Amino acid sequence: LLDERQSLNVMRFLQAINERHDLTDSLKELRCKTLIFVGESSEFRDESVHMCAKMGKKSCALVEVQACGSLVTEEHPYAMVIPMELYLMGFGYHRQPHFASSSSNGSNPASPSSHSCIAPELLSPESLGVKLKPIKTRVH
Repeated sequence: LLDERQSLNVMRFLQAINERHDLTDSLKELRCKTLIFVGESSEFRDESVHMCAKMGKKSCALVEVQACGSLVTEEHPYAMVIPMELYLMGFGYHRQPHFASSSSNGSNPASPSSHSCIAPELLSPESLGVKLKPIKTRVH
């Protein structure tokens, strides 16, 4: 009885795999912005590049992390910080810190604009918000 159930489950599993539909053609129809992280030596790198190309530059950004395999979140989690910050800025989830005036004339030498950790060339004024250029991180 157990063998019959197992073989029936295996048969259902294989049938489900064979009946899957390729979603690649539907990627262009997605309405959400997407951020894809991939390690440069990941076996999924080519698929990630392909997916990003199919989705288009206006809705997808690819971040390739150098010296990394498939587990970017575990191998190089700090390589994700700036791209994630830029991605969230596109949705309005980032606010500049408010600095109190520290001099007598009211000017602030430590203004947020002078200490931005975001390279201005990574931002573009598109209707979708932030557009990330492909970023390669470096290990020092």
